[in-house]
Amino acid sequence: MASQPVVLDGLWRCLCPSFQTSSLALRVTSLSRALCLVSSTHPTTIAPPARTRSHSTALSSPRSTTPKPPIYDHHRTPNHKAKAAGRDGEQLVRLSTSQLYELLRNDARKGRHWEVFNIVKFLLKNRRERPNSELYSAILRSYASAEGGTAGKLHKVLEEMAEEGIPLDEQGCHNVLEALAVHPDYLLRDEILKRLRDSWFTLNTRGQNMVVAGLLRERSFEQALQRIDEMVANTTRVEPWVYDMAIYLLLDHGEVDEAYQLLLMRESNCPTSISYTLWQTLLECASNMQQPEAVKHVWNTQVVHGYLKPSNDTCINILNVAAHSGDAKLATDVFRVLAERGIKFDLHHYEALLEAYLKAEDLSSALSIVVVMRESGLKMDEASLHPLQVFLRRDEKRPMQAFEILQDMEHSGRKVPTAAVNICLLASVHLLRLEEAIEIYKALHTVSRDGPTTTTFNILFKGCHQAGRKALAMFLASEMTQLRLKPDALTYDRLVHVCCESGDIEDAFAYYEEMRSEGFHGRRGMYRMLVEKGLEAGDVRTMALLKDMEKAGHVPDRHAVAAVHEKFDAQLEMPGYAGGSAGPPSLASESRLEAPAVQSGA
Repeated sequence: MASQPVVLDGLWRCLCPSFQTSSLALRVTSLSRALCLVSSTHPTTIAPPARTRSHSTALSSPRSTTPKPPIYDHHRTPNHKAKAAGRDGEQLVRLSTSQLYELLRNDARKGRHWEVFNIVKFLLKNRRERPNSELYSAILRSYASAEGGTAGKLHKVLEEMAEEGIPLDEQGCHNVLEALAVHPDYLLRDEILKRLRDSWFTLNTRGQNMVVAGLLRERSFEQALQRIDEMVANTTRVEPWVYDMAIYLLLDHGEVDEAYQLLLMRESNCPTSISYTLWQTLLECASNMQQPEAVKHVWNTQVVHGYLKPSNDTCINILNVAAHSGDAKLATDVFRVLAERGIKFDLHHYEALLEAYLKAEDLSSALSIVVVMRESGLKMDEASLHPLQVFLRRDEKRPMQAFEILQDMEHSGRKVPTAAVNICLLASVHLLRLEEAIEIYKALHTVSRDGPTTTTFNILFKGCHQAGRKALAMFLASEMTQLRLKPDALTYDRLVHVCCESGDIEDAFAYYEEMRSEGFHGRRGMYRMLVEKGLEAGDVRTMALLKDMEKAGHVPDRHAVAAVHEKFDAQLEMPGYAGGSAGPPSLASESRLEAPAVQSGA
């Protein structure tokens, strides 16, 4: 069979520069320039084939026995393209042109950029194929390779196709969209989508997935999610990898709720299983961002059944989520998992569990947690039980109800901490139910074996101040002394308030002097009240009090300073003042507290 004539055009000149002919005007075609985009930076070593061979000499063996080119490997040595080209050149010569086109389409679909380049070059040089849309389409699709393609190369090839008058068909448009999913360019994508619409081409399912992937790579999350919603509404299949890609990117940008909604959509529309890594990432991000719905879903579907084993840190975050959302069941499950791992529970673990039960309004279980903390040997104070105080003061019936539950626990042999009883007192005082607080105090010894503390009396002194009950406060002060409880700064602060409120300026200054002798400083409100009462009484000790106030770190009110200056006709020079010399001498704590002891009607 006679061989076909060789077409000596610009493409031939580009691919075979050693061939010389002075009778032809050379024209560089667009496809040759597209190939040169690669060969200019990565030269190949394809040897020119014999030009006398006819393309009709093809193997008639089945396709299954046809040697397949090697898959492109990103981790080959630097000269891997030259080796692949030589090996492909020996194999490609045995294939028919139709088989080469089939192989070209297969390699382009798999993103084997260099294999596509070699096959196109072989078809042009050895089989004398003319540049056509199918060759361009394969090159465009091969640019989906992460290493071989760029958005700039896509632009260049499309421009050259337009120059040569080769139309971009429907398949070519989809191939460009696939490459843009890896190398995003929103302007080019919009142009391709417009061309599809203008040409009445249909954007197929794969193309729609590629558009979403490109939008995700551009971080255009709103547009990507909108397209996913439209695809689901139109029963168009969204590929699992697109869902996963969107979820990972949303989580990476802190959009946990959107990622969770997308996961639910994936579960409903995709039969394929979700990877362990995706579940784990979602659980970690959701627990960090305090997203209870997502946390509970992953926990109930994966952790409970043993498919997922979150880390200890993640479990702690989940425990906090359960505490804030009031999910007592979830909090208990997390405790169970941590206990099985032999984790030693600390105060903050129990605090989270306590908050979870309180949010669920399970007072009995919450108080049981408090008792467990005491029995575990953990040192707690009223600050650790602040959520319990907030819960009790929301209803005037709750403080006494809680105290009765604690009584029942003590009768059953449990060790009730005094801090829990103090919380009941705090709630009653906050609700202005001082008489109820006194009743709880009287029965405290039947609940807590440790007895009252200084904090217990400080709470009651606050109630006495609110109710204007100085006599009761003096009785409690006497009882505090008999129990040999050491007062603190807050004790004196509140006793000064009680005395000032009742108009007993002498007792107020006496407690203040005793506080100073113990090395304590009062709060700003105490100083202001004592200065005000001292001015009213014309007590000269008010001058020294102002200076002590500044030494304690509180800035005196300018009006108070002016009033004291005017009242006592003295120039107050703050720097260098020794302070504290005015007034009667300090009294011993015990004698002072016993002086105004129990009065009738207390």
